[in-house]
Order: sequence, then C-alpha cells, then structure tokens
Amino acid sequence: MKESVSQKGFLKYDPRSRKYSIDWKRTMSVAVGELLLEEILSAHTYMKGYLLDVGCGERPYRLVYEDLVEASIGTEVPWSLHGIADADVICYAERLPFPPESFDFILCTEVLEHTQQPFQVMYELSRVLKMGGYLFLSVPFMYPIHEAPNDHWRFTTHGLALACRSAGLQPLYIRSKGGPGLAFLALWINLTVRATNSVGKVLGLRRPLYESLLFRWFIALPQWAYLWMVRKARTMRWSAPVLQRLSVIFRRSNWLDELNSWMTAGYVVLAQKPVE
Repeated sequence: MKESVSQKGFLKYDPRSRKYSIDWKRTMSVAVGELLLEEILSAHTYMKGYLLDVGCGERPYRLVYEDLVEASIGTEVPWSLHGIADADVICYAERLPFPPESFDFILCTEVLEHTQQPFQVMYELSRVLKMGGYLFLSVPFMYPIHEAPNDHWRFTTHGLALACRSAGLQPLYIRSKGGPGLAFLALWINLTVRATNSVGKVLGLRRPLYESLLFRWFIALPQWAYLWMVRKARTMRWSAPVLQRLSVIFRRSNWLDELNSWMTAGYVVLAQKPVE
C-alpha cells in the first residue's frame, strides 16, 4: 500500500521520495518558503525534547519536527490571519504563559516583525528556553509589508545579534535567505499582485485574480527557475573556482556572503541559551 502525501498548510511531505516542498497553490512566496524550509531541515538535529512553535499558524513545520521531539506546543494570537485551529495556546509572544526553562527547542518563523515589543519577545523566548536549548528564528528584511497593519519591524544581522545577546542568547549563526535576486523577485511578486488587484477592481471581478491557479502558476514559475539555478550552482564543479577567482578580483574572501547579507529577503538565526 502506497503512503499518501502529507500536508499541513503550505508544506507537503512525500514519504515515497522523503522530500518536503512548498505548495504553490497555498502560498505565493514559494522561493522564500523553500529556502526557509532548507534552513529548518538543516537545523533538525537540534530539535529534541519539548518544542515550542511560536506563531504556529496552521503549524506546517509540524511535519518536520513531530517525530523528532517528545511533545510540542503551538501558540498563536487571537487575530491571526492563519487561524487558530491548530494552536494549543492563544497568547501573545510578549507574555508567554509558561514557566521558566520549559522547552528544549523554540521555533519562531516570520513572527518577530508582527510583534509590538520585539525585544520583550526575545526576553520571553529566552526565559522559557532551557539552558543549553536552542532558538530557531526567521525574519524578513527586504520584503514587502504584509498582514498590515500588524507588520512593524525589519532587522539587520547586527540587530538580530543584539536582540539575541540582550536576551541572554548566543547566536551560533545568522544566515541570509537568498540574496539580491530573491529580494527583487519578492518585490516583483508583490507589485504584480497589487497591479492585478487593481485591474480586477476596475473590471469589477468578484474573485481576486491572485486566487486563480493560473495566476499562481505564473507567479511560481520564475521562483522555480531561481531555485533551480541556485541549487544547480551549488553542485556544479566550476562554481567553486569561479567564486575563488572573484574573491581575488574583489579582494574579499567573503564577498558573496556580504552581498547576500546586504540585500536579502530575510534572515534565519540559530541561537543557544548558554549553560551557566
């Protein structure tokens, strides 16, 4: 008997190929979602014990962590546009209703920008995290305003490092979600959606154009192309020599990381609460 594909929100898992993927029918941020998914999968070895999924929405990443941890709790705010049916606790991240040092791993993806007091949120995440535990955090940077009016902040790598250390957390790494190419692609998607919305209103359409599968396929196509090029470049033999040559020309060994960090769609952070 063949196992069927599992799906939670925008995330799909095929047990036959053992691959996760972002469902283009459920979100228009396919490329950003795929790169974030890669980072979450690469951090799966840190997921253990009791896990807290802050701002869980439809809890898509439960497909990743469910079999890795002893138990998990998802939180969501009462006004969430993603619904609250999959949340265990309804609360604000600034005031988490859990005792100190309750969790071994905290997942907080694309949430911090929606909070009113982000540094207070970081303090709360640190408070409920066990010593030696890990926080995986992701935020947008060069990304259009979304879920307005509840989109308040954008953080640089320096701001994220400061937020972690101010809360007593040690950043293990801060990585970019793509580079300038993905940042411009995200802006193009937003402009295209806004333009088609305007056309739809002029034509008096009852259903927004972006809800049609044809339009979503059109939006997803360049994102699939971008992902193919990025992943192909990682495996091609000539890529490493070319990057080394460019490092000599630019006289900077980490020029590509600096470029991606300077103009990116967002960042991911893995931080640890030190053992005293």
